[in-house]
Amino acid sequence: MIAVVGSGLAGMAAAARLARAGHQVVVFEAAEAPGAGIDLASEPDGTVVALPAAWRDLFRKSGRILDAELSARGLELVPAPPRAYRLSDGAEFGLPSDRGEQWRVIGSTFGESAAMAWRDLLDALDDAWQVLRRLGLEAEFSGRLTASDRAALRPRESLAALADRVPALADVVLDVAARLGQDPGRLPGWHAARLAVERSFGRWRVVDATGSARPASLLVDLLVDRLAARGVPVHTGVAVHSIRPDHGGHRLETTAGTHVAEAVVSTVDPHTHADLTGERADIRIARHLTASPAGGPRWTSWRTLLDLPPLQPARPGVLVASAWSPGGADPWAQLLTGALAAYRVHEDLTGEDMRPTNKEYRPPPVRRGP
Repeated sequence: MIAVVGSGLAGMAAAARLARAGHQVVVFEAAEAPGAGIDLASEPDGTVVALPAAWRDLFRKSGRILDAELSARGLELVPAPPRAYRLSDGAEFGLPSDRGEQWRVIGSTFGESAAMAWRDLLDALDDAWQVLRRLGLEAEFSGRLTASDRAALRPRESLAALADRVPALADVVLDVAARLGQDPGRLPGWHAARLAVERSFGRWRVVDATGSARPASLLVDLLVDRLAARGVPVHTGVAVHSIRPDHGGHRLETTAGTHVAEAVVSTVDPHTHADLTGERADIRIARHLTASPAGGPRWTSWRTLLDLPPLQPARPGVLVASAWSPGGADPWAQLLTGALAAYRVHEDLTGEDMRPTNKEYRPPPVRRGP
């Protein structure tokens, strides 16, 4: 049996993949409903989601594809309209996702020099995104940055300094820190790669048959339904009190009794996880981290990346996959972190590698142009 502690996005994503691979998976959730408190929306209106490819991949690898699940409910995932920003001078500005449209709108509003500066900035952030994909999203983070990683990420440049490169659109860049509940003077500038992701993959929302936007939380409901379809029991109202070694496995003491698991995926925050395991490595990680108001860690510098819990921080077979993982707190990032946890658990238990490819990672080429 594989135990998942908490019904966070990463844990549910891992559970769905592992169940599809033939494992017996059980989820323990202290709240009264699975997925409680998960906020998927990347914008204030609660309807827009980013990088739907992560959702599509999860549903494809765990059962019926996402588009079919939505269609069965009279729903559809469609591109969202341009994102509205209120700039510091009081002006309102709508930023489309499409590269060519961004050039046109920014050029007509702020001038061609501003459009060129924005294009160049996002092209550089595209390069940073290709590196970030290997640092906890599509591969486990090794805990080190290579010279080429540093060249692309420019780790010592804060998001506030990055915003200075595009004065006309500085508020758009600074909004990234506001979304994450972070200090832009301490947050590494590479976090603005989210803007490049939106330009490459768009912004999306779920609409019904009338074209009306529906809450992004519908995707969480679909994921909970997927667990049920895969036969994964979710024990709500059950808190886990401890995770301890047990004859080659792991003993979980819960409010509903004792359970023994071959592997554990923990989706709780590092401080709670350290309390559960009592492991020195887990305690040391927790001491270095504090919480951000928006969820996940508060960044004090680029070195916060090195303090984040790796996939297996201490005891073999006890994995950590959450908003505190190196992949990030974004919903799509947690889904990808969950995939990495599923790959590791499956390989540890069976010796089989179920990753999409065993070849060396090669990022796709970045399309350049206006």
